[in-house]
This record gives sequence, C-alpha cells and structure tokens, in this order.
Amino acid sequence: MLRLILQYVIILIILHQSNSAIQWPKPTVSTSSTQAIADLISRALNGAPSAKLFQLSIDTHLADNGKDVFELSNGSTTGSILISASSGVAAAWGFNYYLKYIAQSSFYWSGKNIRLSNSSLIPLSSPIRIVANDLFRWYGNPCTFSYSAVFWNFSRWEEEIDWMAMNGINIVYATTGMEYIFSKVFLRMGFTQSELDEYFTGPAFLAWLRMGNLQKHAGPLSQSWHESQFELAKQIIQRMTDIGIIPVLPAFTGFMPSTAPQRFPTAKFYYSSDWNDFGCNDSCLPYLDPIDPFFQQVGVALLNETVTSLNIVSHYYACDLFNEMTPPVSDLNYLADVNAGIIRTMQTVDPDAIWVMQAWLFLSDFWTPDRVKSYLSKVPEGHLILLDLYSEARPQYLRLESFYGHYYIWNMLHDFGGNNGLFGSLVNVTNGPQTARNFSGEYMIGVGITMEGINQNEIMYEFALEQSWRTPLNNTQLNTWLANFVMRRYTSNSEIPTSAILAWQKLGNSVYHVNPLRVNSLMVRRPGLDRGQSISFDLQSLISAWTLLVNASNKLDSDLFRYDLVDITKEVLQYKFASDYFQLIVAYNRSDLYGVGTQAAILVDILSDMEMVLASDRRFLLGNWIRDALQFAKNEEEIHFYNLNAKLQVSIWGVNYTLGLYDYANKFWSGMIRDYYAPRWRVFFDELLKSLVEGHPLDTNLLNKRLFLEAESPFFMLDSKFYPTTTQGDSIMIARRLLSKYGPSLNDIHLPLISSKQHVPFKHYFN
Repeated sequence: MLRLILQYVIILIILHQSNSAIQWPKPTVSTSSTQAIADLISRALNGAPSAKLFQLSIDTHLADNGKDVFELSNGSTTGSILISASSGVAAAWGFNYYLKYIAQSSFYWSGKNIRLSNSSLIPLSSPIRIVANDLFRWYGNPCTFSYSAVFWNFSRWEEEIDWMAMNGINIVYATTGMEYIFSKVFLRMGFTQSELDEYFTGPAFLAWLRMGNLQKHAGPLSQSWHESQFELAKQIIQRMTDIGIIPVLPAFTGFMPSTAPQRFPTAKFYYSSDWNDFGCNDSCLPYLDPIDPFFQQVGVALLNETVTSLNIVSHYYACDLFNEMTPPVSDLNYLADVNAGIIRTMQTVDPDAIWVMQAWLFLSDFWTPDRVKSYLSKVPEGHLILLDLYSEARPQYLRLESFYGHYYIWNMLHDFGGNNGLFGSLVNVTNGPQTARNFSGEYMIGVGITMEGINQNEIMYEFALEQSWRTPLNNTQLNTWLANFVMRRYTSNSEIPTSAILAWQKLGNSVYHVNPLRVNSLMVRRPGLDRGQSISFDLQSLISAWTLLVNASNKLDSDLFRYDLVDITKEVLQYKFASDYFQLIVAYNRSDLYGVGTQAAILVDILSDMEMVLASDRRFLLGNWIRDALQFAKNEEEIHFYNLNAKLQVSIWGVNYTLGLYDYANKFWSGMIRDYYAPRWRVFFDELLKSLVEGHPLDTNLLNKRLFLEAESPFFMLDSKFYPTTTQGDSIMIARRLLSKYGPSLNDIHLPLISSKQHVPFKHYFN
C-alpha cells in the first residue's frame, strides 16, 4: 500500500512539473491596458464622477503561478479604491467584485443596478485578494455568434466585451468578419464570385457554414456585408486585446465551395454529411483531407492572410473538423494523422500556435475512447486546449481520462438555440469544476460558458463564472448566495421585501436546483396531437415564487425587477398553457366538440395574455432583433434579405416544414407570439374542430401544409409587418392582473415529472 501511495505521489509531482513548465501565451500589459480599464469603468458607471475614484495598478508580476490575481484596498486619497491586478481583465474583474460584494450593485445583459455615490466610494475594512482557481475563463460557442451576436454593431459589442472582462473572461472566439478573409483567398485561388455566392450562407446561419454543416442557406453575402463585418472585426479584436482578452482566430478546417473537387482534381476531398436532412443542395460540403499536401497550402494561405489582415498573432486558433458528422475513415492511424495535419498547418504560420478544439464531437457514439485517444495523439502537449462543452450535464473528461494528457476547460453549455425559458443546475455548476480539478489535476485549466445564445437565465451565467474563483457551495451557502443575488439585483432606496428573497430561494431550489436539461415549451412548438411537455422540478415552487414576486411589487419597482417579473410570469403562463392543452386533447379523444371549443378558447386567451406581458418589457421584443438585422440593409432588396435571415432563424430555421430543426431557436418574444405561434395554434384548433364536425381523424399532412402556408411562411416571408421596439403596458400591473386571473386555477396544473437524465436534447445533432 505504501509503495502504491509513493508511486502516486511521484506521478503527481511529475505531472505538476510538466504542467508548470508550459508557458501559455498571454496578452501584454501596457499603458493602453490601464486606460482601457479606466474607460470600461466609466462606461459601466455611465460616466459618473465616481468612476475616477477607482485607481488602477496593473502588474503581471502579481500573477500567482500564471493565474490572475486582483487586490482591492483603500486608495491613496479619501473615498478612493485601489485595484491592483495582474492583467487588464483581472482589474475589470476586481472592479465588478467591488460592485457586487461591497456596493451591492450589478451589471447584466438585461441592464444594471449601480449604487455608488458620486463623491466617494465605500471604504474597505481590510484589503481583499482574490486568486483565480484556473488559468482561463472561456466565453462562447460557435453558435453564440449566430443566435445572439450576428447583427450587433460595435456599440453592442462594446457592452459585451465589458461584460466579459467584468466577469473575468480572458479568452473568446474571434470569428466576426472572417468570411471577408476567406473570400479574398478563395478568389485568389481562382474561384469565381458566383461560386462563392453558392458557398456562403446568409448572416444568421454563418456558424454552421464555419463548422461545415451548411452552405448557401439563406445566402449569399453581399460585398457590403463582408466589408462592414471585417471593419467590425478589427474593432472587436483591438478592444479585446487592449483589455487583455485573448481572441481565438479561426484556422482552416478544410471546407471549401462545392466546385473545389473539380477545380483541384488531384487533391483528396471528402464530403460532410447531409446535416439534419437539409439535402446536399444546402449541406454535404466538400472538405480537403488534412493529410493531403494541398490542405497545408490552403490552410497556410488562409491563416497568413488572417494574421496579416488583422495585424495580430493570437497564438490561439480554432478548428473543428468533424462537428456533428462522422469521419470518413475509422482507422486509428488515419484519425491521428488528421490532427497532425491540422496542427502542422497552424505551426507553419505560428510556431507557438495553440489549437482550441470543441470536445462536442466526442458525444457521438462513433468516438470510442481508443479513437479519441488516437485522434489527439499527434498534437504536441501544451498545444491543444479542449473545450468540454457540456460539462454540467455530459462531461467528457471523465470518460476520456482527462483527454489523454491534453488540457481542457470545464464549461457550462446550458442553453440551446438561444431559447429563453427558465432552467439550470446551480448544484452541478458549483460542484462540477472542483470535481474536474480533483480528477484531472492541472490538466483542467479553466472554467467557461458555452451557451448557444445569451440574454436568458442570467443567474446561471453569473454563478458559473464565479466558480473560477470560489469554492463549491453547500445548500445552505447556496441559499445565502441567492439572497445576496437578490440584494444586489434589486437594491434600491427602500428595503428589499423578504418575499423577493424567498421567491429566488424557491427558484434556486427548484427551477435552478438540479435541472440542467431544458424541455422545450409546448407553446412554442409546432402544434399537433402528440405533443407533450414534462418537467423535472417542483412546479408549485415556481408558482409560489411568482406569487411572492408579484406581492413584492408593492415595494419594488426597479428595472431589473420588472424584467424578472415578466420572465417568471411568462414561465408560469407557458406551463398553464401546456396543462390546458392536455385537457384539450382529452376532450378531442372523447369527441367532445363543446369541450374542444371551450379549451381552444382558453388557450387562445393564454396566448393573448402571453403576448401582452411580453410586450410590456423591452427585453422581450421581436422588434429589437429585426431592427438590429435591418441596420445592414442598403435598399429594398436587402431589407427583404436581412428580414428573411432574422425571421427564418427564430422560426422554421430550415427550408421546409419537415426538418427536425423546426422551432429549434424558439423565443418567448412579443411579436412572435402574436404573428407566429398564435396563428399556428388557431389553425390547429380549426382543424381539430373540423375533424370532429366532419367525423374523420385529423389529417396531419393537411394540418402541416396549412400551418406552413397560413402561419409560418407569411411570418418569415413578409416584410411589411412592423415590430415595435418600445413597450406597451405596465409590467407590474399586468402581472398583478394575471395572478388574479390565473392564481385560483394554478394548483390544478398537472404535468408529468421526468428525470433530467432521461431527456437528451441533442437528438438533432448526431445520426
């Protein structure tokens, strides 16, 4: 036994020495870094004089074994605070820590609640020193930049970069505008513009072009789009590097226009799969075999152009070849040679290149441990970082022995498609990162968030990123954290009512307790007879939390409180809708014409109430998404193009009404309820009543055709409909009326319970 213990200790020492010898490239710190953080603080505080009371000292020597550190202390003048930090990001992180835990203030996607005096800051009773648990804090999924960020201008990007830095993020994908660079290189190779027009998708679907899943869908891209996005990319990357965030640049994956095999007949090409039944018109992209010498030639040309055009050597490069597709060859030696070819291309341009790879592909049954081990075997140690993309629910590091000697980042994926229903697992998120550290030692080098879309469930993302510096919390500590969350989110001149704190503790112990997998809402799914909805938490806790928050509105009237009130109200309404839908189906199965008519009227009423409450808050308006898309339109033709891209993504997604991705990116947004979801349900009710009156079974084919022609197609094809970007009605008064209206019947809601382990949300991803 003693001998085994000694051997284990020796192995740990060797691993520690090996890991500590790796020098991970980090952004340099300069005077511009200090100014960038000072400007960030000023923006966060809306230019208030108190911004100048934060003194900054950024010194890389403060780092602890390469890990970021920030220290807070009283400044050199009365009423000031000194932030000493190892990097620009650490300084922004320290500023946010002060806001949250000293000044009871908050900064979110949905808004901010800042409570600072203009004349002096709250002094510290003693200095505070926080050391990061890990080297990296990651942000983003390739899909995030399509589901949420595709139509952002720099003003919106500036807000997001500030949010990233304030939450400690120090490494991020930089994919915006890269089609401009690829277009330049492909044209130099002899491709024509018409060939590229058949390759590039529309803006809303670029993530799946980049990952090799789609081509030309909702495209092509205009030259003005290319140019504006490239200029935007330069602004984004400059701001990131000024602050100290590492931009991860795209490397060549091998995917090329469909005519590439004919243009280069001596090169070895394979074809990607028919992704989600799009057919090979919009899918089945050709990709160069990374073993082929021509891969090196094209990959080096593309990466050189990227580095030269952006005037940056990032040292971190993204490449995901087999995303949601099966490799053409299962031979272990081939799999190893594929990755050897990819890293060789990167290192030809940048000898210090570090490959950042999603581990998402390993969720496929194809990737047995021996195949994964071989696939990763020829990438040099310290030159690969894997993103364990779905660690809070389906971690891969456990199955794959910490990725066989490569480094990885533990991530919370949480959101699929940018859906904005409420769910999450505070328990999994607080325990997961430390479990990974214990299991993998120093091979676990970061915590991150890999959501497909943002602007939802803000509590989960704040909490996940706090795991980069805190230790795991038990249930009692979680309840205390939830109380503090409410205090800094709602703090105003009046006392926070106990009911608001209790409401969030109920949510934290139900909706957000151990509920990591979202079950799609029936209300925003395509209507049918066989639809279902189940839950994996105590629904009465959600209803009780809603009641408590509505009651708290007698004392609370802040912007973030109103946002939460609408968010939770819509959640109760969608479960009420599901429960009444089941009663509709019971009536239909009994051939109860009156019962079907009555239940249909109830469901239409709930849809109307849902539209009303969502329209009362600016953060639930379809008009915002459409407005952002249309800012790129130069003429009537482009108005249609951007309108189509924006609406198609959040509705049917694909090209017809048979694809599995239907409603994948569904949203509880005002405008979508009124003009997309409600019209579909009215068609469904009409067909149900007709089938009973005429005495025949429901014709599913006819129903689907009517849904497409009468509700769905008009929504994404018509440009004339105006969607407001201003609110209608008072959220608090509406929530009170809805509680009075529905409160007495909420105890009658019955939905089937399901274990979170039973629901696998990626049935559309892998064959």
